[in-house]
Amino acid sequence: MNGESMTAKYILGALAAAFLLAAAMRRAQGGSVRDPATRTWLLIALVFTAIAAWLQWHTS
Repeated sequence: MNGESMTAKYILGALAAAFLLAAAMRRAQGGSVRDPATRTWLLIALVFTAIAAWLQWHTS
């Protein structure tokens, strides 16, 4: 692969950050951590973080 292409581990890491930001924005709008929407955003961020971390360590 050439150096100019983005690999999946970086894309998934960026998406994890975006989902974490979505959870923070939902929380800032008055939702609590117990709010189902906030928990969903946090869960998706956790899944994307775990996959990106696994790819980072196992494809180096």
